[in-house]
Amino acid sequence: MVSSNSNKTAEILRLIQTKKVATLGDLSSNKHLVGLFSASTKATPRRRIIDTAGLLAKQGYVSVGLLDNEKVFKITEKGKDRLKAHQVSQEGLSITERWDGRWYLITFDIPEGKKVVRNQLILTLKRHGFINYTKGLWLIPYNPTKLVASLRKQLGLKSELRLIVAQSIDGDAKYRKHWDL
Repeated sequence: MVSSNSNKTAEILRLIQTKKVATLGDLSSNKHLVGLFSASTKATPRRRIIDTAGLLAKQGYVSVGLLDNEKVFKITEKGKDRLKAHQVSQEGLSITERWDGRWYLITFDIPEGKKVVRNQLILTLKRHGFINYTKGLWLIPYNPTKLVASLRKQLGLKSELRLIVAQSIDGDAKYRKHWDL
């Protein structure tokens, strides 16, 4: 489950990406953002939007500059990765839950610079029922080929994400019990 704060952050990143460069005025006057940030707190929606944009800059998701004495924001590669990861978590990727007698393992090698993408991938795997078989190896008894293809495309992972199909695995009985197979 993705938090509403994550949705708000993604909406700010999406607006900045759409505009290429967004001013504080663009962000704080956007009706959609104001609606998202208008929950009952002491801070005004405008203040919360400005604070969130500042936090995104501090975390490296957006860069900040000045244009005609106005603060402007531009999405960074790290921000684009975070936005992609959020989009993956929101999409209804599914796996057919019919066991064909094979085991499917996913492994990946994602560099530290793409930590947000790696973490989102792990969360997506968990949400779809994968379990950690060993360090760096995720297991499911259902064919995830479509999910893997979609994740590769959406997260920009070509050779970093690998699917392994196995006829048998160690500890088979334990995993069959886990999935009621």
